[in-house]
Amino acid sequence: MTEPPFMGTKVTDDISMCDIEPLIDREMLFSSRWQFRKGMKKNEWEDLKASKVLPIYERIVAKCRAKDIIIPRIAYGYFKCRNSEVHLFVEGERKTYKFDFPRERVVPHRCIADLFSGGIAAFQIVTVGEGVNKEAVRLFKNDAYSDSFYLKGFAAEAAEALASLNHRKIRKELGASDDHGERFSPGYPSFPDLLDQRKVVELLDAKRIGVSLTKTCMFIPEHSTSAIISVDPKAMHFNPNIS
Repeated sequence: MTEPPFMGTKVTDDISMCDIEPLIDREMLFSSRWQFRKGMKKNEWEDLKASKVLPIYERIVAKCRAKDIIIPRIAYGYFKCRNSEVHLFVEGERKTYKFDFPRERVVPHRCIADLFSGGIAAFQIVTVGEGVNKEAVRLFKNDAYSDSFYLKGFAAEAAEALASLNHRKIRKELGASDDHGERFSPGYPSFPDLLDQRKVVELLDAKRIGVSLTKTCMFIPEHSTSAIISVDPKAMHFNPNIS
């Protein structure tokens, strides 16, 4: 790992739909978000995609581009840190933030804290903006229920694509290989405390990109994601609850 190009936080808001659309996981969007596949055989699925699903996708993409419904913005940064057992202490601008992570019950007993022995932690928050919900509500009120549903599913995958785009940038800035490291988000088994979203939002001063939290630590705007990122070659997703 090389030294980061800066310490502290940075906002990126010069990203377009053209930058993130190629990274959208279409299979995830079509099968899971839009719930089209539902046990179809491969040939049936390919036929349905070509005749119905891809035209919907292309229409949604064209609409988002034409109306600037999706406005990608990112807050990310690099911070000094130190790990101790299952704890990670991250040095913010004004205070130190403590994150606690569970350790895997079985061999190799992994823990996210172990992945930051290099003394640098990267964090990011990405959002596609509040225009999605406004347009989805407008469509719903005009009885365009399916289009409202398709738009929100697309926005969720667009946010994931935006997270992947910045993850690639962080790998490059830290001199890591394209397949090294992983990003971990609060609320998942290896990073279970959703209240830690408050620490990440404060650490990155997320209000600069229009992101805040509800009392239950859900993002506003809805289609936003956060992560701590390690470029350690050993980093991968795992479930510490499996025994």
